[in-house]
Amino acid sequence: MNKFIVADAAECIGCHVCEVACVTSHRQDSWPLARHEFTPRIHVISQQTASNTTTCRHCNDAPCVTSCPTDALRVENHSVQLDRAKCIGCKNCAIACPFGAIEMVATAGNAPLAQKCDLCHQHPSGQQQCVAACPTQALRLMDDDGLARLQRERQRRAAQGQNTQRSPAANSREFLKKPPRKGAEKLPAELRKTHFAEIYRGLNGTEANYESSRCLYCSQKAWCNWTCPLHNHIPDFIRLVKEGNIIEAAELCHQSSSLPEICGRVCPQDRLCEGACTLKNHHGAVTVGNLERYITDTALTMGWRPDMSAVSPRAERVAVIGAGPAGLGCADILARAGVQVDVFDRHPEIGGLLTFGIPPFKLDKSVLSQRREIFSEMGIRFHLNSDVGRDVSFNDLLANYDAIFLGVGTYGLMAAGIDGEDATGVIQALPYLIASTREVMGLEESQEYPLTEIHGKRVVVLGGGDTAMDCLRTSIRRGAASVTCAYRRDELSMPGSKKEVVNAREEGVEFLFNVQPKYISRNRKGQVTAVGLIRTEMGEPGPDGRRRPRPVAGSEFELPADVLVMAFGFQAHEMPWLQGHGVELDRWGQIITGGKGRTSTQTTHARIYAGGDAVHGADLVVTAMAAGRQAAREMLASFRLKEAV
Repeated sequence: MNKFIVADAAECIGCHVCEVACVTSHRQDSWPLARHEFTPRIHVISQQTASNTTTCRHCNDAPCVTSCPTDALRVENHSVQLDRAKCIGCKNCAIACPFGAIEMVATAGNAPLAQKCDLCHQHPSGQQQCVAACPTQALRLMDDDGLARLQRERQRRAAQGQNTQRSPAANSREFLKKPPRKGAEKLPAELRKTHFAEIYRGLNGTEANYESSRCLYCSQKAWCNWTCPLHNHIPDFIRLVKEGNIIEAAELCHQSSSLPEICGRVCPQDRLCEGACTLKNHHGAVTVGNLERYITDTALTMGWRPDMSAVSPRAERVAVIGAGPAGLGCADILARAGVQVDVFDRHPEIGGLLTFGIPPFKLDKSVLSQRREIFSEMGIRFHLNSDVGRDVSFNDLLANYDAIFLGVGTYGLMAAGIDGEDATGVIQALPYLIASTREVMGLEESQEYPLTEIHGKRVVVLGGGDTAMDCLRTSIRRGAASVTCAYRRDELSMPGSKKEVVNAREEGVEFLFNVQPKYISRNRKGQVTAVGLIRTEMGEPGPDGRRRPRPVAGSEFELPADVLVMAFGFQAHEMPWLQGHGVELDRWGQIITGGKGRTSTQTTHARIYAGGDAVHGADLVVTAMAAGRQAAREMLASFRLKEAV
């Protein structure tokens, strides 16, 4: 009889560990480099409160085998095996499979080929990794002996008048028995909206121990690890907190992240690691972000610093343009490998938009100052207030460094394209946030980023992302008479962090959903007086899967406004200093990397690499940092290759 894997639906808790184990086992136990490469051969199907897994049954008389015209499928070692080298992508097997266990998956050349469970027959351990990883033993390998045991068990239960279809699910019930989520305390809204200090208080030791004890430790490579773009060692560093090993936990955090204390504060954990936590729909997700912050803050207070004593200096020098998360991630990896790194940034402090775009009530700026000291101690040299093309020549950088990394972010402003947008009082989100933060930090007012006075004024913010939430909450703190968010979709469709919406609403922000701007009204002096809106309803999904808003005829109205903030996101800005150096841009002005024999972060100039928002568009801190770290690894591989020649 062919072997196959069976699932006990009563014991399945929907943790997705089997999917992670499947993918990593077929990639030499490593993580995929990109999301499209996450193609498990076993699938967790969730329906409301129940979950179950589906996989290949390796049928005795397999219809997939008989349907294959090229003998790519064959019965071997008591299972149905697939030789992808013989697969022509005809899809006969996918149609023939009665369980939907065979799927067509794109290859490196984008040609879809069949993929199915092979029972990990090539894995060094000899074990089926999904079975070995399942924390509740909901999965098991079935063969003749296993089928006979199952038959005897059910015969016994039937003879005793017991339910023969469902197990008592003792494993899953015991596994999920955890106390409720508490998380970090935040200041009362009435107090926090009077200042710009961080609103969340860090965990203390007792609270950190409580939260860490809640972690199920589904697996060392769990669903939370995968959904983190950095693949942080989340279950392991949480376990170390529970054991009281804070220094070891900090070392582990820094293996995968260059800014863990910052990510713990500003990452949208509700959309990433915490959103993937198995406990999310039971007792509330483990507060991963709070624990990550606790680990690094505590370790730094204890005197922990990166150990660079074993680092041997290399001959190469790298210039990093941009001290944001992408640039800092790149510099961190290079410095740990002994490369001399010089970071150039036009701002007076490191961090890029971490420092100047994210308000202080979300991220205290002393955290960046401390991180700058750490990086400087590691040997990274910062050249601040240094604008490439103005203060330093890009030609000189190319001449004096072995490689260059572009982590310049996206500072281009996105206009709404509506009448009256040039009115006095209509401002863009990013300059507004930068000016506010500079003032809070005690820096001189910049001509490029003038501070808009909004005390006692009616403020309307157009947009629904995290930047819009930052503008709304900043306006509250700057004494606006009223603050309103106008968003063209419904609340469920807002792209930003849900907790930021909650915080904004608690602080007094009014939300107006399903409205779209049509025009801006001005008085005779050219000052904005109102924004003309039309109500919308949600239409059919677009190419990105999101439902498109459509105007409701005859629903126009005006919303009074003294200050109108445009928070529609960011786009690539011009980089004239890059012209003439063979670095190609796409039609959106973003830097092209990868393809045609290049590494994933290498531009069309062999010695110039790029990553972060300047490549893939405005995104998260953590994705930018991941790109910078990857670029550093690719540079190092190039340096070592040259050594070997």
